[in-house]
Amino acid sequence: MLSAPYQIVTAGVYVCVAGCFPFQVGPSTSGETLGVVRLGGHREEGETAWQCASREAFEEAHLQALARQPPATYWVAEADEMTFHPGPWLESADEYAPVVVIANPDGTVTPMYLGVSDDEPIPSAEAKGLLLLHPDHVQQVVGGPLTLGQYLASGGSARFRDWLPHHLVLEPFRQLRLLCTLLQLHPEVALLSEHRG
Repeated sequence: MLSAPYQIVTAGVYVCVAGCFPFQVGPSTSGETLGVVRLGGHREEGETAWQCASREAFEEAHLQALARQPPATYWVAEADEMTFHPGPWLESADEYAPVVVIANPDGTVTPMYLGVSDDEPIPSAEAKGLLLLHPDHVQQVVGGPLTLGQYLASGGSARFRDWLPHHLVLEPFRQLRLLCTLLQLHPEVALLSEHRG
């Protein structure tokens, strides 16, 4: 685990919307799969990590996210990707605690927060589409291989800005794989949108 201060270059958020988690979907670099990518991105000067994550959720999916306290903060190292190490968050007292902190090989960290929203997820101009992943579908996509067409045929929900090839396999990026493990450890995370107090 890293000790403070550490550099935060990117941040993201798992936003629970009516029991589902929106993730961006679009062609991977190879063009042979459809990447399933978290809401989040690069931190701008002067932003806290949470401000970065919530801004990106709005820019990518038109979601006004409200932060939620995580059941714990888990640290994940590159070498042991799917092993969670509970640990404290050492940011300033006015910053929300993330649910997952990814320690990157370059010494930076990427915090992932929990949030809720009542807004309708809408893919932005920079997103080809959004998958609205129920916990069962999170497990299906991560357990794959699952094509976009199979996901939709199994009752999966999505919002598209551009047409995407339904025969391509969905490729879960790291933050989705981590959400899958998190939901196994803390199934109550999927109920966040039901308890908005």
